[in-house]
Amino acid sequence: MSHKIGLIGLPNVGKSTLFNFLTKKDILIANYPFATITPNVGIMLLADSRLEKLSKYWQSKKTTPSVIEIVDIAGLVKGAAQGSGLGNEFLSHIREVDLICQVLRCFPDQDIVHVEKSVNPIRDWEIIQLELIEADLQQIERKLTKLKIRDEKAQREKNILQSIQEKLTQEIPVSQLDLSTSEKELIKGYNFLTNKPILLLANYSGEEKEVHKLREYAKKKGLFFFPLAVKLEGEMTELSAAEKKELGWQDTDLSLLTEKIKELLNLKVFFTAGAEETKSWLAKKEMTARECAGLIHTDIQKNFIRLEVYNYIDWLTNSNEIQLRKLGKIRREGSQYIVKEGDICHFLFGKG
Repeated sequence: MSHKIGLIGLPNVGKSTLFNFLTKKDILIANYPFATITPNVGIMLLADSRLEKLSKYWQSKKTTPSVIEIVDIAGLVKGAAQGSGLGNEFLSHIREVDLICQVLRCFPDQDIVHVEKSVNPIRDWEIIQLELIEADLQQIERKLTKLKIRDEKAQREKNILQSIQEKLTQEIPVSQLDLSTSEKELIKGYNFLTNKPILLLANYSGEEKEVHKLREYAKKKGLFFFPLAVKLEGEMTELSAAEKKELGWQDTDLSLLTEKIKELLNLKVFFTAGAEETKSWLAKKEMTARECAGLIHTDIQKNFIRLEVYNYIDWLTNSNEIQLRKLGKIRREGSQYIVKEGDICHFLFGKG
């Protein structure tokens, strides 16, 4: 199961620098709009201190963290939904991601061109939001033109689309609409841009007042916010541990970013652990033991017998499976057990 985060924003806000930092990958960075035309794709290893502790305990030969796919999408500009700056092509790339990370420039730098001529992250956020709304409106208009009312389902679909259309014209994104479960299912295939979860990432270089303004704005709007000095963080990754220590530098704890990503994507982490490999797995929060088994291998899901499971918190307290068994902390669960965040799982399955 793949999970994708799309980095979006105006040109020259630091998306490619952030992409390099998160994926430890060097790509073209240029001080002009549309330096990134084809999306760059990389893998971000999700920070999780629990994995290292489990691997050390089991003396595992291999340690495998969970990963998220990161897509660096070219800078959008005002009028993108109408085709400005190759906007339609770039907007189509956003449809393919699960989470939008909008990078907002909070740093002043006369050497780096700002397409809007000044630093104002709230204005920049609103520009992008309006482009996403306009793209969704265009999609609805095209569908309504072609939609033929042949049955009750088609009529319901038309009614829902018209209702969404009305709200979008009021600049209300799809994610804020009070839709029923059946309505959500009906529009699922449209993959509306304004229905995707959004994380605002404030790219700063010091104690800029714009970061504080954006933090308050995000809080007021109920948006997820994460500040990061992207350029400085990237430069520090090139230094040795000794050099960092000499400078008094401590790496940013990206586990906070990981938790925000998990929350926005409705994900949990479970572990499989042993001498050969200790691995963390990402799964939707509602997934059962049998469904989680399928993430490892379809044969395990198909021939599932039961799950032996204990939680990381209990393990951390005891760090000994024998003691955990004595305390009754290792449980046997059936196929419909909802795997919990931090569960350490041993799947028992038969031969196919």
